[in-house]
Amino acid sequence: MNTNKRFFELDLLRGSAVILMVLFHIGYDLAYFGYADYVTTVDIEWIVFRGIILSMFLLAVGMSSYLAYSNGIRLSKLIRTLVKLIFVSLLISIGSYIVFPQEWIYFGVIHFITLALVVSLIFIKVPKFSLVVGVGIVGSYLMGYAPFDTLFIYGVNHWYIPVYTVDVVSFTPWFGVVLIGVFVMDAELFGLKVHNNAATRRIAFLGQHSLVIYLLHQPVLFGLFYTIKLLR
Repeated sequence: MNTNKRFFELDLLRGSAVILMVLFHIGYDLAYFGYADYVTTVDIEWIVFRGIILSMFLLAVGMSSYLAYSNGIRLSKLIRTLVKLIFVSLLISIGSYIVFPQEWIYFGVIHFITLALVVSLIFIKVPKFSLVVGVGIVGSYLMGYAPFDTLFIYGVNHWYIPVYTVDVVSFTPWFGVVLIGVFVMDAELFGLKVHNNAATRRIAFLGQHSLVIYLLHQPVLFGLFYTIKLLR
């Protein structure tokens, strides 16, 4: 496997997802501040758009997990990664509780990735089985089986989590996408011919800093739209 090539393609995938994510949140903020009359959590085109973005990010999570740990799990590296993700998850939960106390984020994208990374390690040595389980999880969701919903209802009733949250990523079907990513990296199915030029390097650069951009872009956008509303 050409490791350098894989890193570039993964960063390109993440960077493309970052661009789409920023566009999605611009659309979300336009609706939130009353500049548009669509509802991103209801309108099918926005739901599909979010699904595409999330699939790109989580496919990259599975691929990265295989790339980083298929030759052995370095505990120090894993712990550093998990500590960083847990810290970011707590930051998101606390920040969202301050801004949206009735809709705070208790299990958003980063929370999910933290858990999915740990569980995905079980599958990196059996990538074909990972594909079977991943397809099975996605398929079960499409057939209406979503055990996370049961946990969610229990949490609403017993843990006092909000009925609605501004961001939630359920284990079904999204962990299935992570597992498919494990197989994709093992099988080297991500071998698209991508030209390493100025444009793709800029997109890949965004992918290299996707976590920082994820943390900062929405507060910046939200603050910008809020300022414009005050001025108007």
